[in-house]
Amino acid sequence: MIKKITYFLIFISLFNSCRKYDFDTSTIENKEWFLVAGKVYLENLSTGELTYYEHFDDNQSTSNLDVFGGSNIDFDKIHKYKTKWYFSDGLFTLNDSTTCQYTTQGSGVKKQYNIIGIPPYGSSRNLGIIYFDDNRMDVVVYEANESHLGDNYHYYTVLTFVTNNSSCNLCNYSNTTGYQYGGTITITTDINGYEQLSGTSWLITRYDIGMTPYYPNDTINFINSVSYNINGLNEKTYSLSNNVGNNLYNLTLYECVTLGGNYSGQVSISFIDFGELNNLTMNGIFGTSGSINLWMTRLY
Repeated sequence: MIKKITYFLIFISLFNSCRKYDFDTSTIENKEWFLVAGKVYLENLSTGELTYYEHFDDNQSTSNLDVFGGSNIDFDKIHKYKTKWYFSDGLFTLNDSTTCQYTTQGSGVKKQYNIIGIPPYGSSRNLGIIYFDDNRMDVVVYEANESHLGDNYHYYTVLTFVTNNSSCNLCNYSNTTGYQYGGTITITTDINGYEQLSGTSWLITRYDIGMTPYYPNDTINFINSVSYNINGLNEKTYSLSNNVGNNLYNLTLYECVTLGGNYSGQVSISFIDFGELNNLTMNGIFGTSGSINLWMTRLY
């Protein structure tokens, strides 16, 4: 009898041991996901205001992940009920046409995705999957810092997708704690400002910290209206936005490896046509202290 009890306890121990190593095989892959809703959450870093907006309503079915200017990248252009995502074996397909690669980190419900090589500029987008089941997925995308009309913002979008032929009542991410409702977002495009640097390359010939000059001769490539890299590496974000009440623009470089931080300064848009930027004072923002003076020459 004791021997049988012993065998039974060993069996239970082994069973529980096996259960401890069960793998979570849940996945968003090999399913067609259709966009049904989206919210953008904005934090005004200058005033502390927290506001969320709907991307869509009964009168607006299209929007853009870049809310301060509008990105021309197809991935960032979103259309309710028409935007479609599909993931399979490292290949991401957008709207049954555009394809690029993706990488993953983690597993199951904690698995996160990074889409790379997005046309036409080879950009990347990080996806934070915050919820999914067999029929629905909520994903954080396009988390960015930008300057707009003299204020600094941090913002991100939460998109809600459903699988084909699935029904979902009130399919809209509902966590808005601390944020005030701002209505439906209106995407503004400033072609004469925001887009002007897109596709140009410049040589950073000099910058001064205090009385000390540095001559890096690094090339800064403005890949599109939101992204740049240094010498073809270290893709980061930037913004070029107009000020209210004058003809100056805020040029902001985020996480610039050449300059060693986040810097923003006011420029006249004519510098792009002249091809030179001389002795521009740029102040540190978002944790970067002090200021620098910057010189750049346009390559093409």
